[in-house]
Amino acid sequence: MSKKQNYNDPNQLSLFANSENFAEDVSRQTSSEAITVRTESRWDTLKNEKESERGFKTSDPCKEFSELNNKGKIEDLFLPFSYEEILSRVEKNDARLVDLIVPVTEFEEPIIQVAADISTAGYLLFLYGVSGVGKSTFISSLKIQKHIPIQEIISIDASELTPQSSSNLKLQLLREEIKKKSVEFFSENNKKEEKLCIVIDYLENLKDEEESQIKAFFRDLNALLRKYAILIIWPITVRQDLEDMRKFAQDYSSTMFHRRTPFIEFTGPPIDEYPNIAKKTIMFFNAGKTCYEFQLTDNDLEDLKIQYQQKPQDKHLIRDYLKDVKTFWEKRTNYLSRISKSIPKPTEVWFIFSYPEAEGVVARFAKQTPDIINEMWNADYKSLYAYINDNNQRKADWSPKRLTLALSSRMLTTKIMYLPTNALVSCIAAYAKEAGIPITRDDFLDENQYKVPIHWFGKKKAIDTLKRTPLCLQLSNVSIPGGKRKSGTVEKGLNNARQAFQKINEDIYQHKNKISDHLFNKAVYLTLKDSLENKNFKFSCEERHPYLTTIQPDILVDTQKSLVCLEFCYTTDATPGKIAEYVLSKLNKYMKQLEHNFGINRDNL
Repeated sequence: MSKKQNYNDPNQLSLFANSENFAEDVSRQTSSEAITVRTESRWDTLKNEKESERGFKTSDPCKEFSELNNKGKIEDLFLPFSYEEILSRVEKNDARLVDLIVPVTEFEEPIIQVAADISTAGYLLFLYGVSGVGKSTFISSLKIQKHIPIQEIISIDASELTPQSSSNLKLQLLREEIKKKSVEFFSENNKKEEKLCIVIDYLENLKDEEESQIKAFFRDLNALLRKYAILIIWPITVRQDLEDMRKFAQDYSSTMFHRRTPFIEFTGPPIDEYPNIAKKTIMFFNAGKTCYEFQLTDNDLEDLKIQYQQKPQDKHLIRDYLKDVKTFWEKRTNYLSRISKSIPKPTEVWFIFSYPEAEGVVARFAKQTPDIINEMWNADYKSLYAYINDNNQRKADWSPKRLTLALSSRMLTTKIMYLPTNALVSCIAAYAKEAGIPITRDDFLDENQYKVPIHWFGKKKAIDTLKRTPLCLQLSNVSIPGGKRKSGTVEKGLNNARQAFQKINEDIYQHKNKISDHLFNKAVYLTLKDSLENKNFKFSCEERHPYLTTIQPDILVDTQKSLVCLEFCYTTDATPGKIAEYVLSKLNKYMKQLEHNFGINRDNL
């Protein structure tokens, strides 16, 4: 059953899974431990004293965070704390809302029962809940729940009902508006089959109204409910107001209320859903980015939830939880930002796999976001973390916080991608002589050895092939379509390179006269340089990282904006576990060097 959404009423476009009034101030729990940064690190000795002090000086966290963010060093996490912020970010007909809303079935069920029992007369249903518990959002969620037997939900904003004269009072205008909406609905719908729900918003008590007018209103409302079979939901924030309004209504008719459900005491979404709501909210309002990309882990969100479980029931407010998520993020990114200020240039590590099946296996570990080029191939936190818990050594090395820092931060960004097997083999065949690879042309052509097609030896062919790969396109900041390549030419190229790739792996790992993978990397390096010669890039091969001095990437590309370290994994093991093992092991070396150089305290990760 479809629901018509009334987007003209701002109060009812509450979009969070459960959040009502974000504007109210909330006292936040703060950690008793100050964030400390070890400044006497190896890197600090390379800087003058004033620069070191300026980079790590403790100051006002909020001011420092704001300054850093304005400089573009941190990507801001947006969580709306007022309706105006929500409305500014959401299109009126955004179909994705269904992906954001988390149904609260415990409170849907009584509404379903009340609506189902409506026949010839309607009901008034008070919805009581403290401010911030999520009443408005819950009501909005009813609009997209097809199993609820209500055809349309209309909101009436009582704050906009302004009397033109003393004889035209607000409650009278409200009654007239309810009647008008009812007449309009039933003129177009079947009274027996279609149900209308009217929500009275921004009128949570009647203290400003005269008692005679209140009595007259409920008298007239009772008559309206007998004539029109509608459900009126009236949100109330204060319990005493609920009791007062129920008494006024019952003075005229007890049948105005459903006999089993005269009101609902709404306590919000289950607290166990808070982390899930936070994740959905972050993704919805931050261009699909996950919490992990904002240095927030599952454990962080769970720890905050546990803190809320210790609070009294009336303090379980999803709005406050989301505010605390934002506060927690600000503290963490402030700590990381002070470290980031001392890093000369961001480092990216791109792990590259080239076995014929690599495209499909890599897809399990990398983001496919062709519309957001700089995030394409970014390593997926959950996919890698799944391989940490089952290994004691990895568990010791990789806390959730440390992994998020390694995958997506200014200090380190990790990508996992594939290089088609035929592209790798053509680079090696075309540049073997320049790279010093001790394999003759005849051996490359030999069907019993490498079986390389003869047309792969041309440098132009190798360059043209490499230019079409994810590696070159990503370095060139060019988007590529998501999804697996399917053409017959692709499959043919991979099959033509399969034997050569197998033999190259044997040369590296098994042959008596082993060939260093450094030489194969050099062939790719030479092809890459020639492929991107028009770019203002600097290339090096098997040389030390400028400031991570124990790190020697296979290929280093200085793009001016960042240092891209290319790490090639030569393996014929096409299992997902091999990718996880290689990436986590190699990435651990990068992280250890970063921690050592910049005084990063693991206890704060």
